[in-house]
Amino acid sequence: MNFVFGRELPPINTQASPSQIQEWKGKAEVKRCYEKLFKKADQPGSTYMTKIIEKIWRERQNALKVQISFAISICETYLDLTNQIVQMNEYTMKPKITKNLVSLNLKLYTNANA
Repeated sequence: MNFVFGRELPPINTQASPSQIQEWKGKAEVKRCYEKLFKKADQPGSTYMTKIIEKIWRERQNALKVQISFAISICETYLDLTNQIVQMNEYTMKPKITKNLVSLNLKLYTNANA
């Protein structure tokens, strides 16, 4: 995410203590980055999340929906101010990936029938 947000997103060690994670997630910069995830970026038709996905997969259309869902879930979890984790695990990620995968499928279905 730092390659998209740059210095706007302060660094955090994934081995940080819960109090350090809470302090980091309490920073205004982290909150701004979280709020920007799905907002329009500087490129027309692009969001910050789209830019992150394009950094991971140069050809976004080649990425599987489950891979995109996984990337979205990682970013949301990492920046989410309501949880105190920066390390990902199956227990935390599985429901988020499922939710995002359903949302992606619904969006694709809605766009195809518009």
